[in-house]
Amino acid sequence: MGRYDWLFYRFPKEETHMGGMLPPVQAYFRGENSVPGSQVCLPYRAYLQPGVIDDEPHYHRDEEYLAFVGHDLRDAFESFDAEIVFYMGESLDDMEKIVITKPTMIKVPGLFWHGPLEITRLGKPLFFQPVLFNSRYYAIRRRFDKEGRPYMDTVCHGVSPCRLDGTKTCSFCGRCREGKEALRWDATIT
Repeated sequence: MGRYDWLFYRFPKEETHMGGMLPPVQAYFRGENSVPGSQVCLPYRAYLQPGVIDDEPHYHRDEEYLAFVGHDLRDAFESFDAEIVFYMGESLDDMEKIVITKPTMIKVPGLFWHGPLEITRLGKPLFFQPVLFNSRYYAIRRRFDKEGRPYMDTVCHGVSPCRLDGTKTCSFCGRCREGKEALRWDATIT
C-alpha cells in the first residue's frame, strides 16, 4: 500500500450477539467510522438460524437496499433456502406484508417505513446485506409519550448511547437483545 491507504479499510473481526443467528464474528463497513468521508454503510451478514433481524418498523431519510441471497456465493440461487417476512409502506399505518422465498434485492426509498424483518424458515445459511447511503447507520422510529402522543426517536450508530452501558455509544451489536424474546410487532398489522 502507500499514499492511498486512507481509501482502504481492512475489516476487523466484530463480535455479534444475536443468540446463534449469526456467526460469533462478522465484517461490517460502518461508513464514516470505517473510512472518513464515506457515504455508505454495508454490513456483511451470514444468518445461520431463523429469527427476528429487526423487530420494529422504522425509516431512514436516505435510500436503502436490502439484498437476500444464498450464502454459498458460487451459486447464490441453489443455496437460497429461506423464507423471510418483511413489511414496507409509505406510511406506518399502511404497511404491506412481503414474503421472500427467492434471492431478492429490495429498494427502500427514503422516508419509506419498513420492518419488522424476520427469517421465519432457514434451511441453509443466508447472506443478507443492507446497504444504506449515509455516513452512519441510523433508524427513525415512532414512540409515544406518557400522554399517548407520538414522537420520532432516532438511534444512530456511534452517536446514540448504548442501552446497556451509557458510557458507550450504540454499535448495533445486538447485545441488548441477547437472551430476550423478540417482539411480535406483526400481530398489530392488518
